[in-house]
This record gives sequence, C-alpha cells and structure tokens, in this order.
Amino acid sequence: MRADSEILTENVTSKANWPLALCAGLLGVGQNGLLVMLPQLVNLTGLSLSVWAGLLMFGSMLFLPASPWWGRQSERKGCKYVMLASLGGYLASFVVMALMVWAMAAGRLDTVWGLAGLIFSRLLYGLTVSGLVPAAQTWAIQRAGLEKRMAALATISSGLSCGRLLGPPLAALMLSVNPVAPLWLMAVAPLIALLLVLREVADPPLPPVAHQATRLQASMLPFLLLALLLAALVSLMQLGLSPHLSPLLDGNAREISHHVAFLLSLAALATLAAQFLVVRPQHFTPMTLLCIAAVLMVAGLGLMTVAGLALFYVGIVITSLGAAMATPGYQLLLNDRLTTGKGAGVIATSHTLGYGVSALLVPVVTRFYGEQSLTVAAWGMALLFLALSIGVRSTERPPAEKP
Repeated sequence: MRADSEILTENVTSKANWPLALCAGLLGVGQNGLLVMLPQLVNLTGLSLSVWAGLLMFGSMLFLPASPWWGRQSERKGCKYVMLASLGGYLASFVVMALMVWAMAAGRLDTVWGLAGLIFSRLLYGLTVSGLVPAAQTWAIQRAGLEKRMAALATISSGLSCGRLLGPPLAALMLSVNPVAPLWLMAVAPLIALLLVLREVADPPLPPVAHQATRLQASMLPFLLLALLLAALVSLMQLGLSPHLSPLLDGNAREISHHVAFLLSLAALATLAAQFLVVRPQHFTPMTLLCIAAVLMVAGLGLMTVAGLALFYVGIVITSLGAAMATPGYQLLLNDRLTTGKGAGVIATSHTLGYGVSALLVPVVTRFYGEQSLTVAAWGMALLFLALSIGVRSTERPPAEKP
C-alpha cells in the first residue's frame, strides 16, 4: 500500500501559488502602512497616539481566538472559503475605518461615535483577517504536496515580506495625494485579490496524514513556544533600534529615523533572500533549518548589542536571515504532528502571543535597565530560542522511526 504522502503528492496538480502569496502580502501592506499613517490619523481624528496604539493592538489580539478557529474551518470547508471570508473582512474593515476617519476629519461625526466605528472596524479586521495567512499556507502546501511543503511556505512568506516592504512607501506615496488615501488604497486592494481567488479552483480540504493528530497535544507545545519566542525577539529588536542608535548618532532624531528606515528595509530584503535562496530550494531538513536559524539569531543580536553603526547593520542582516529560516523550521516540525490547517492556526496564535509578551516586557526592561537594553532583551530571547531548539533536536525521533 502506498504511503499517504505519496497519494497526496500524486493528486496535486501543478498550480501556481503566487495569487495566494499576493493575498498574504496584503496583510503586510496593511500592518506597516498603518504604522506610517499614525501621525496623520492622530491629526485627522483628534484621538491620541495611545488610543490609536490601543486600536491597532485590539485588532491584532483578536487573532488569538480567531486564527485557530479559521484553521479548523480550512480543514472543514476548504481554504478558498476561508480566504474569501478573510479578504471580504479585510475590505469591509478598511472601508469602515476610512469612512470613520474621513467623517471625523470633516466634523460630520463626534469623537464617541467615531471611536465606536473605529473599534468596529478593528473588530472586523481581527475576526476575519486572522484566517488569511493560515489559509494561504495550508492551500499552498495542499497544492505543492507534502514533499515540497517547505517551498510552498517560502512562497507565502515571501509574499508577506514583500507586503511589509512595500507597505510604508505605498502609504507615504498615497499620503501625498490625500491624508485618507492610504486607507482607501487598503480598501480597494482586496478587490483585486478577491477576483484572483474567485478564479481559483476550490480544492477539497486536505485530509490528515496517518501520523498527524487532529488535536493539540502537550508534545507540540515546544514548537508553539518557539513561535512565541521568535515573535517576541523580533518585536523587541525592532523596538530597540531607535534607543540603541540614539547615542551613536548624538540623539539626532532625523538621522535616527533615516537609519531605522534603512535598517528595516535591509531586514526585509535579507528575509526575502533567505526565503528564496535557502528555504524555497529546500537545502536543509526542517530540524537543521531550525538549529541554523537559532545560531544565526544569537550571533546577529549578540553583534547588535555591542557593535558600532556599521556592524549594527551586519547584525540585523544576520538576525533577519535567521528569523526567516526559523518559521518554516518549527512550522513544518509541528505539521509532522498536527494537521496542516490547525497547525497554521495555532502558529499564528503563538506569534500574536509573542508580540503581546514583547509589549509587556518593554516597560519592565526600560524601567529597570533603560531603553538601550531592549536589544539585550531580544538577545536573551534568542538564547532561549537556541536552548529550546537544542532540546527539541535531542528529543526528535530519527527519520527511520517515524511512521
């Protein structure tokens, strides 16, 4: 009798995954585009930066309950259903936000009703868009077959990275047209993605392979903790850029902003390079990929904590290369144990928890050790990531023993 993976691979038709990657990229455009717009949103609505930060966090934290639920739906109703629902929610949420911001700026809506509308827009965003990336990943793996699942994940991740890279310049360009124009761009963009997905054939839900569980088990928790640690360390690293650069640049805010923009762009390019040159060609097994990633992140963040300006750039490139290799490593190791849709959902939840842990650590670290210690805190997270990766490797069963 043939193995389940062979049967699945045989049934996969050669379909391009780039439309799915484009849809995933919309998430990156929306996330980073809103960050660029924050000063304008504060001015247009009269709401404080803290209120807007709370609104953005509210939408993101809704990914916690919603991502696993959408992961289950992708296995029950199919990935096309989930992606259409997510893109529809993406469109609706930004239409509502654009209308609220325009009405508040024009004086047609008072603060209370405007804030209520903005909360509703973020509610729509969190409860629907949380299914977008897990469904795209699951669908891509289903199309590529289990033998090429790493390449499929790299395709979706590269789309997300491109969205994060393009989000800020697109938002800045649209701001020169009209202060609310970036929001309308984010509302119109999903229409194109919806048309692309509607044309795709709705593949049946991916059945579980023999060795995959259908429920989360205690033995899977290390992989979720790895996802949490990765999200936390990347967030701490990004938040620590400005404080670390401040003494190196004599506190010049303009210079610091320029260097932060260059650093983030360089990090995004390094991420894309790793996804296309290392992950997509499948040069390494998931376990090897995970351990290499852990070493790179420890080395890169260690360099960033002690380096001058030039080596600081080298450090963020090394760290970004490691971060890009880490995600497919632990995700595929989890998918060896848990069905693909549920695995993608709980990984997305763990990433969101990691961002929450980072947000909680920032005031603690800055109060007791100062803002410049945020990079050191990220390095500490990388050390924990390395230790846990070594622990996972030591308990990993040899390939011959796997079902």
